[in-house]
Amino acid sequence: MPVDPIDPQHRGKADEAGLDPSGATPERLRGTLCRDRVDTGSKSDRVAVLLALSDGERLVLRRAGAHPFRDPELEALEGQVLIVEGERRASYFLVRRYAVCGDDESIDP
Repeated sequence: MPVDPIDPQHRGKADEAGLDPSGATPERLRGTLCRDRVDTGSKSDRVAVLLALSDGERLVLRRAGAHPFRDPELEALEGQVLIVEGERRASYFLVRRYAVCGDDESIDP
């Protein structure tokens, strides 16, 4: 069953105020959720949740208000196509909202 992207249960705590303290430009992306090792050899070496975009780019996802290195909610969606809304940060994409969608669904620009 698709997740309602407006449902407060799937919104980050920082999004509840409707403000982005970083001033980053909000983006909406669509891709397949996967997991892979990132930051190999560093103290941050881990298996992370990534969004694989159609152009081949892969972004580490971090849900606002969730643990930065482990997010069981997103991990449970591995292999599914997601639409995520949020901001790009230096080393990850901060997810403010997301929705699970089918492969054949399109999104409004």
